[in-house]
Amino acid sequence: MQRAAHTRIAGSDSGFLYIEGETQTSTCTHTVVLAAPAADQVPLDRARLIAHLGQRLDRTPMMRRRLQHVPLRVGHPIFVDDPHFDLEAHVRHAELPAPGGDAEFHDWVAGQTAVRVDVTRALWHVTLLDGLAGGRQALVFAFHHALADGSALLNVISELLDDHAPTQPPIATPAQRAPAPARTRVGLFATTLARQVFVWLSLPLLLVQTKRRFKAVAAQREGAATRVPSMSGDAPRTVLNLSADNERGYARTHLALDDLRRVRRAAGTTLSDVVLTVIAGALREHLIAAGELPEEPLVVSVPVSNEDSAAPPRVSGNRFCNYYAFLPTPEADPRVRLVATAANTAEAKSQLEVQGRNTLISWLDKIPPALGYWGAARMTDAHLDTERSPDFNVLVSNLRAPRDAMRLHGRAVEEMIFSGPVANGAGLNITVVGYDDRLTFALQTNPSAVPDAAALADRLHDALADLVSVYAPRPTPRHSPEGQVV
Repeated sequence: MQRAAHTRIAGSDSGFLYIEGETQTSTCTHTVVLAAPAADQVPLDRARLIAHLGQRLDRTPMMRRRLQHVPLRVGHPIFVDDPHFDLEAHVRHAELPAPGGDAEFHDWVAGQTAVRVDVTRALWHVTLLDGLAGGRQALVFAFHHALADGSALLNVISELLDDHAPTQPPIATPAQRAPAPARTRVGLFATTLARQVFVWLSLPLLLVQTKRRFKAVAAQREGAATRVPSMSGDAPRTVLNLSADNERGYARTHLALDDLRRVRRAAGTTLSDVVLTVIAGALREHLIAAGELPEEPLVVSVPVSNEDSAAPPRVSGNRFCNYYAFLPTPEADPRVRLVATAANTAEAKSQLEVQGRNTLISWLDKIPPALGYWGAARMTDAHLDTERSPDFNVLVSNLRAPRDAMRLHGRAVEEMIFSGPVANGAGLNITVVGYDDRLTFALQTNPSAVPDAAALADRLHDALADLVSVYAPRPTPRHSPEGQVV
């Protein structure tokens, strides 16, 4: 008999429950844009989408589960089967106003990013969006970040939509797909409290290890050739940190992957360094135009995978940590910006390894929710304190979608657009997804920080063109005497 598949969420998952409030959500808004149906294809409607998802949900068991909280919040919640799960309640329909272009699409998505996912039910919903120009349709998913990170949610979307998925074994194991009925309150409290006793007994050792690791980081910082920011208060206070309400802006744009790779090869850096330098160049021009460019470099928070490279793919949970790096926005020369960015990220990653990728995550896992909610409220107050130096100015996530292009009912998936939530005191979140032959940059903003998200997105193209011009200019075509290009 298969054992119950109860999953206790980790502290890194619970943190996204703690930080939600009137001015900040933990909603990830991820969009799949479908090509217009061919003459022999039928457009999706809500009924067909519900039927399709109903056939796939067994591949993603967390999509049918809700959180069961531990009495008195002495430990992290568990995922249990929702006995009242109603798929129709999680599938919505909307239509863009004419003409259904980028402006209408961006405005509509911006309105969704401020909506909190109902945490008393399964932590997601999806909207079938009609009215896109050219007969296209979009599926706009809202996932609570406590459910999964971007890497896992890419797999969730593939499992739910891709025509190819049913030809492969489910990513979730049979044990993970086994029933997970709700626990009795007494039983859940007793087992959680017993576990917490062992957790608390381990705290002295964790404290010693943490102090040792932070001492090692301090020693490396002293001797490092490149100064990098700490994880607290090293960012300049800028207009980008104006985010104290639930107003949201949104825009997305695409950059050619070939151009980014050419710069990477010519400069000998990573693709991530090129992406961050493009963002630094765009932010520099944006802040100059606003008369708000600080003398100090901006600080970027970058989530990176905290998972073994041999780990199997997954459809739930958050497995990442963050490093902080300076973005050399005071530098006018794009070549200098890229060199400085590469040096800064290399040193920041090195210090993260010395600190230990699991050090802070281990503390999150051991802090009971009763204390976590209190701590998150104090953190929110600190982030909204305009007299305090912020921890970072912009958050940038970078994901790679499956190499094989997805199809749904034979229709090509034209775009994969991921967007993470804006945080209190940090009004710009940029999520980059590599799909097919381009990178899609999605900007979620607070309009107080970035009044025109689309204008900032446009500046990304100029910043990339600057890098291409100095690192990888395209050769001038030569012409034969007959006028042919050779």
